[in-house]
Amino acid sequence: MMSTTIEPDHVVRLLLRVAPAGREKRFVVVAVRTYFWRVMNASMRKLVAHGLRPVVAPIVAELALARAAAARTYPEFITRLIDDDHDAADLALRAIGLYAARFADMTLEAIEREIGKHAGDLGDAAQVVQRNLSYITPRTAQRADTKTPLVGGNRPEATTATNH
Repeated sequence: MMSTTIEPDHVVRLLLRVAPAGREKRFVVVAVRTYFWRVMNASMRKLVAHGLRPVVAPIVAELALARAAAARTYPEFITRLIDDDHDAADLALRAIGLYAARFADMTLEAIEREIGKHAGDLGDAAQVVQRNLSYITPRTAQRADTKTPLVGGNRPEATTATNH
């Protein structure tokens, strides 16, 4: 599996920041659940072709979804999903990046064909999450404190450049 150097707790903070409203939170949950389910049911050959470890990735996805199953809120879902697990954090980042890019350009009908009738406004939410991901990179999430929102012009690199 493609491993990042970002710590799991930083991924939790990143995922909490990329979804500022209800529909974006719903998109993140749908994307993670869909991707993890697909990883759990994919063939070993397909997992290897996509850069995932064929024995580890399905187990990580299954355990992460089991941990998060009882969550009642979005922050609780993300925290339980990752739970200080580097592999789960990597899978969650892959899921959000993949589905944000994929759904941002799709029509509602195409999204409904892919994930079902509960698609709603996930295309618009995917665009917001994709934009927020472009502003919030794992590197900036590690440096940022928890009280500073990292959306739009509030990026740490934007503010430090003007303070010199």
